[in-house]
Amino acid sequence: MNKLMVPFLLLSLSIFTAACSNDEGSTEEKETNTEATGETAKNDEMDMKAALLDYQMEIINTVNENDSAIYSFESAKAKEEDKPSAEEIAKMKTDAEAAATTVAEDVHSLEVPAALDSKKEEIQGALDDLAKSYETRAANLSDEANAEYAESDEQFAAFEEKMAVVYEEAGLTKPSFSADIVD
Repeated sequence: MNKLMVPFLLLSLSIFTAACSNDEGSTEEKETNTEATGETAKNDEMDMKAALLDYQMEIINTVNENDSAIYSFESAKAKEEDKPSAEEIAKMKTDAEAAATTVAEDVHSLEVPAALDSKKEEIQGALDDLAKSYETRAANLSDEANAEYAESDEQFAAFEEKMAVVYEEAGLTKPSFSADIVD
């Protein structure tokens, strides 16, 4: 019987050792997976921040590409000296209306990058407000020197507020698009 006990004990000891080795491996595997998940989350967060900053520049460049006629019209009609003629002001107004419409169309055609898919709905809502702001501006351009565009300004402010939420949720400082969208 002693002869049978020794192999049985050796077999039991081998099985026990193997079982302990597998437990250690799976603990190490879990730690590695947890670290990888943490690194992936950090990388995703960094990718989102970079994508937001790049997209901010894309929005600014898209608007600034065509909005100069709006600012030219607004500054020309406010001039007291060297004021353009009524015909020139009328042409500038037509150009400003076309520019505002073009900006709205360009904003509508902007696509939200894949890196921002988790915030796509919020960003798209903000872009809709930005486009509406320029559509409203185009429809309501005034020949008055000190004309106010309250509805358009409110829509632009709504755009900035919605984008600020997206930036703050991503851990970024809220941007001031109004400071960058000026010619």
